[in-house]
Amino acid sequence: MKQYSRSISRAITRIGDDVRTARIRRRLSQKDLAMNMGVSIGTVQRIEAGDPGVSLGNIAMAFLALNSLPKLEQVLAPSGDEIGATMDMVLMPQRVRSAKRPEKVRASPNAEYEVISF
Repeated sequence: MKQYSRSISRAITRIGDDVRTARIRRRLSQKDLAMNMGVSIGTVQRIEAGDPGVSLGNIAMAFLALNSLPKLEQVLAPSGDEIGATMDMVLMPQRVRSAKRPEKVRASPNAEYEVISF
């Protein structure tokens, strides 16, 4: 089985704990949550135990069943991405130049007086 760093293991365990707390606060049994998610009780138990092998789809179903899907959708939203915003500021160009446009075809200065013969 794949080994994860301690910080990843802690984060996954915290998500499982939070799902359990949210379920209990909503007065739902594991069986009720499993039915609302359309999964087995074992899947709910694995989520709550912090099993890293649980699919993201099942985690999303748990958030949906707990009426918390918008929180999952905002996890890495650009509006809350402080690191990305800081990097944008650091990498922002010092100046911006206009895009080069193709030159227009200019008529010769004597265009009025040119005679075209056939």
